[in-house]
Amino acid sequence: MTRQSRLLPRDQFPPGLGKGEYVTLSFEEFRHGYDVFSAALEGTLPLDPTFPKVYQDGRTGEATPMEDTAFTRAWYSAGKLFTDEAKRISFYARVKRVMDIALSPKYAKYVNRAAGSFHVALLGAVAAVRFSSRTNPKALRAAFDAEFHRYLATTVDTDDTEPRQ
Repeated sequence: MTRQSRLLPRDQFPPGLGKGEYVTLSFEEFRHGYDVFSAALEGTLPLDPTFPKVYQDGRTGEATPMEDTAFTRAWYSAGKLFTDEAKRISFYARVKRVMDIALSPKYAKYVNRAAGSFHVALLGAVAAVRFSSRTNPKALRAAFDAEFHRYLATTVDTDDTEPRQ
């Protein structure tokens, strides 16, 4: 027997979400959302009074209790920037699943933790990597790595006419 969500029927999920697919975000969309997320996590933004007690699980459609932590409050606040539901859910998935990969030791030289900044190729890959709710961690890491290298190749200056300083 399939459980029905009390929040939003599965047939009304945004395109792709019924299958668990996440839409890509532009670099600017993700960067702006992540900046708000980081500021909220650091406590530089006021607490959002609309923080919900439950959220709708993307896979099951079930109402799931929302844990009241600094992370979930920041996650929720940043997600409110996205008026498009598919983009909001994609942003949530990228923060929860893909940023762990971007912050791994493999990519440490592309992250300036002191300044809280990321190489443009790293954030671009986080925003654009294609995955779904069914993508296992190993496949997600491989897809992220390929996307990162694609972005990195476009950021390399190939003009050798001027000497480098």
